[in-house]
Amino acid sequence: MKMQVAVALAMLVCSATFAGDAPQSYADAKAIWERNRSNPAYQTYVTEFSQFNNHFHLDEKGGCYALAPGPVNLMLIISHQDNSEFAIIERVLADVDNAKSRCFENSYRGVRTKTPPFFPFVLQMEMKSPP
Repeated sequence: MKMQVAVALAMLVCSATFAGDAPQSYADAKAIWERNRSNPAYQTYVTEFSQFNNHFHLDEKGGCYALAPGPVNLMLIISHQDNSEFAIIERVLADVDNAKSRCFENSYRGVRTKTPPFFPFVLQMEMKSPP
């Protein structure tokens, strides 16, 4: 019985820790992404998210590509509430601050998506103008 209580307590502490580990800056998000990007579970999720993104044309909303020259790198911070069926893109961090990056932030922030395999989950996207 004591072992079950200790395990449950450890799981509760880990859950609270992960919830508090959400990156607050682009650099923090990039560090998390670099640690996880070669994880097979991460790669599977990215493939599925890419299909989701392409199906709903999320990157085309608002005409963002035309708002400024050059690429924009995004870090999507995906979170999940215990009582929700879906995860949500809680924050969008960009490597530049311009009309294009703000447009992409507005396009992605708040989008509901499949729950990722672990947290904190940072999904990196490079937004280049289509050819």
